[in-house]
Amino acid sequence: MRILNFYRTSIGKKIVVALSGAAMFLFLIAHMLGNLKIYGGQADIDSYSHHLRTFMEDFFGYAGFLWIARVGLLAAVLLHVVTIILLVRQNRKARPEGYRHRHRSARTWASMTMMLSGPLILIYIVFHILQFTTGTIQPTPFQEGAVYFNLWHAFQVWWIALIYIVMMAFICLHLYHGVWSMFQSLGVNNQDRNRGLRWFSTVSAVVIFLGFTSVPALIWCDLLPPPSEEVMKEEHVSTDEGDSLIFKEEGPHAS
Repeated sequence: MRILNFYRTSIGKKIVVALSGAAMFLFLIAHMLGNLKIYGGQADIDSYSHHLRTFMEDFFGYAGFLWIARVGLLAAVLLHVVTIILLVRQNRKARPEGYRHRHRSARTWASMTMMLSGPLILIYIVFHILQFTTGTIQPTPFQEGAVYFNLWHAFQVWWIALIYIVMMAFICLHLYHGVWSMFQSLGVNNQDRNRGLRWFSTVSAVVIFLGFTSVPALIWCDLLPPPSEEVMKEEHVSTDEGDSLIFKEEGPHAS
C-alpha cells in the first residue's frame, strides 16, 4: 500500500520513469553489443545467440532466461509509457493555464515527441520479437536460431531496413531526452553537472543509434557477405541423459 501511495505522487512517478528508463538503457547497450558480433561473422553471432538461449537452462529451461528478460523489457516499457502519460496529466492539472502557456515554448523537440515515441517503441518491440525471435511474422526467410541468416535476409528488404532505422531514430531521440531526465529525477543532476550529463546523453544516443543502424545499413548495401549455405540450425535431440541442445549443420538440400 505504501508503494502504491508513493507511486501516486509526482515524485514517485518520476522515480519509476527513471528506473524503468535505466533498465531499458542498459538493455539497449547489451543488445547493441550483441548485434555488433555480426562483424565477427556468421559463426560468431550465432554462437553468441546459442549461448544466450542456453544460459541458466538448468534453472529456467531452454531460452527461459531470455524470455524472462524479454517479458521484463516489455513490462518496463509499458510501465514507462503509462507512468509518463499519468505524470503529464497530473502535472497539467496541477499547473495554472498561464504557467503552461509560458513554458510551452521551452520544450525541446525531443521532449515533445516523448508521448508519441513511447507507444510506437512498445509496438515495434512486439513486432521485432514476432519477426526475429518467434518467426510468427515472416516477411522474409526465417530459420530458428540462425541469427545471421535471419538478419541478412530481413535487411535485404529495403522497407524492413528503413523501418528499423527510423524506429531506432525514435528510440535514440527518446533516449537523448530520457537519459538526462533520468539523472534529474534521481537527483544526480545539478547546475555544475548539467553540461557533462547533457554530453553523456547526446553521446550515448548517437553511439547506440550508429551501433544498431550500422547492421541494416551495411547489409542492405551488400557490404556484409550472405550467410553460408551450411546454416547453423538448432534442434533438440533426446539422449539417455535427457533433452540436450546441439547444433547441426545442414545444407540447403538436407532433409
